[in-house]
Amino acid sequence: MARYFDIRSTVLVVVGHGLLPEEVDRPVAYELRRAINARGRAAESEVGVVLTDLWMLNNEMAEFFPAIAVGGPGVNAFTAQIYEQLPLAFSKGQQVFIQMESEGAGRRAAVWGMDDEGTREGIRIFLSDGFLDRFLDRVWRRERP
Repeated sequence: MARYFDIRSTVLVVVGHGLLPEEVDRPVAYELRRAINARGRAAESEVGVVLTDLWMLNNEMAEFFPAIAVGGPGVNAFTAQIYEQLPLAFSKGQQVFIQMESEGAGRRAAVWGMDDEGTREGIRIFLSDGFLDRFLDRVWRRERP
């Protein structure tokens, strides 16, 4: 059965390519994908897909998808491309960073740390403190009560 990926609602979870990000960030990205999929409605396209920064940088369609970068700019070229433009939504001790637009139709976010544990903590906070829900509400155009 073919899968359908909608550029409006399929959320790309982007990890860096290479040994370290594949080993450390990809498992965290799958955790994030599971959380996205759990929040999706019946729509088949409200899902997350994990892929690498190389796909994002080399595919013309990538700019149309909503995306969350996982891992810092030193290990994820997609984070390096977007982090200077994204506002800081949360930081902890200059070790953990969550960046995303808080208004408008922002369809990009970056979650990263200064080290592996910082990135893992960032994802935990992104999930538990409502950042993912706010991101998905914007992407999936959901109204908050």
